[in-house]
Amino acid sequence: MTMPILPRYLLRQFLPIFALSLGVFTGVLVMNHFVRLFNLAVMKGISPLWIAGCFARLLPFIAGLAVPMAFLVATLLTLGQLSESGEVTALRASGFSFGEMTWPFLAAAAALSVLLLYVNHKAAPEGFHSFRDDYLSAASRITRIDFQAGSFVTLGPWKLFAKKAEPETGRLSGVYLVRQGGSQRPLRVEAERGRLSLEAGRGAVLELEDGVLQLPNPDPSRLTSGSFERYALRVPLAAPIGRRALDIPEMDTATLRRRLADPTTSRQHRVEYAVEIAVRSAGALTPLVFFCIAAPLGMRLGRHSRGFGFAASLVILFGFYGLLALGIGVGRREAALASVAPWAADAAGLALGAVLTRRAMSR
Repeated sequence: MTMPILPRYLLRQFLPIFALSLGVFTGVLVMNHFVRLFNLAVMKGISPLWIAGCFARLLPFIAGLAVPMAFLVATLLTLGQLSESGEVTALRASGFSFGEMTWPFLAAAAALSVLLLYVNHKAAPEGFHSFRDDYLSAASRITRIDFQAGSFVTLGPWKLFAKKAEPETGRLSGVYLVRQGGSQRPLRVEAERGRLSLEAGRGAVLELEDGVLQLPNPDPSRLTSGSFERYALRVPLAAPIGRRALDIPEMDTATLRRRLADPTTSRQHRVEYAVEIAVRSAGALTPLVFFCIAAPLGMRLGRHSRGFGFAASLVILFGFYGLLALGIGVGRREAALASVAPWAADAAGLALGAVLTRRAMSR
């Protein structure tokens, strides 16, 4: 079954503008991350492909904002352009109702909202978590060693000190090395001399000669020690991140609900989790809210529709996301409103859309 001519024509006008707007908003939203990633890649000598991989992991997280914004701008500009060219008037004269002219945009909004429900509740948190892990792993990489005599340098879980050092050759004397607990037992090493080098793609290598190993004992009166002639230590290029506390944006909604049900979760965390779940759901329905506003408003723009449409979209975006931020703040302050306050922006948008639609249908 083929789609009728009018919906196909409307979508052909809408989709290029939507794609362009989506690209612009995505580019603007990733700029902050791009600067940090580019600086890290330059400092650590990481391939540009790593930056591309990080962006791919961030895209679902960014889509939660970029997609609704792009839909609003594209709908206003498309309908405004049709109104300016007189096509809306011609369609009305031909007997097409408001609903018949706007249902393709409603269908697009509904499809985007369904997609965003999955993105906001699962894909975006998982992608952001993967991005954070990759970023922290890259930040911990050892790509060069700036070592000076008489100062400590960190090599993964180790701290290294030497009385004398030759940066050109990596030779050291009067070496003191300590591993401060973590997942392994503490260890202290002293050596007369040694050599520090960096193997490309593998990590740092420390070779020590004529020294002593010391293992602390829970009993302060006892100490385990042993001497050595040669001792080699290799520190991987990227130190393992280990377990870390997850930020709320890194947790999918299923995880947030489990923590909400956990009786050991603190009251403040419960409030924050409830607010986050509500924000994700409210944000996913934003395309439908924007349709209710943009469809009747776009048909009334008339002359200079492009400029007015873009200006109107900015006003709507500032107003909507300002109300959303206000709702988040209220939800975090008032525990009883944690699951309700973030919906204030959607409710206000639907109310405005109802008024504009009633006026558009009465014309």
